[in-house]
Amino acid sequence: MSANTAVPPPVSWAQRNDLLFVIVNVECKDVEYKFTEDSMYFKGTSIQGNKLHEVTLNFLHKINPDKVTSKNISRCLEFTIYKAESGPYWPTLTSDKKKPHFLKVDFNKWVDEGSDEEIDHNDLFGNLGRLHEGGDKPSVNDLFAGEEDEEEDSDDEQIPPLVSDSNKE
Repeated sequence: MSANTAVPPPVSWAQRNDLLFVIVNVECKDVEYKFTEDSMYFKGTSIQGNKLHEVTLNFLHKINPDKVTSKNISRCLEFTIYKAESGPYWPTLTSDKKKPHFLKVDFNKWVDEGSDEEIDHNDLFGNLGRLHEGGDKPSVNDLFAGEEDEEEDSDDEQIPPLVSDSNKE
């Protein structure tokens, strides 16, 4: 393999009813990308190793290329791609008969199709991140705030006396 031969970068993806997330998992310079309604083209040179990466993904269904956004997150490039038609989940990202070896599902971003809730990644641990802000110190009772007791515990009952008063005489 010559130094100029391009290899596909590692790519991961996830989806919602109306959009796709496609993440190119390599830190690149000289990045080029292009979207059409049925494909994505990416080309870039890795910063580490100076290796040329290039890939074309032919989507299973049509997308809206005008609404694609991208953001550079540490060492990867994340694309948010709106589907042309909101609807059921795609069984696969590409129209290829065989899954490409460099493509995998990003389960950190995946939300099941039947799920009614969108995950708020900022609220996974409640307000634990705000503990360093000072103010009143949290207590153990704060951990259970908002939880309701549905049934009375057996250890909440009164303990019967050990010696009855009638035996004292």
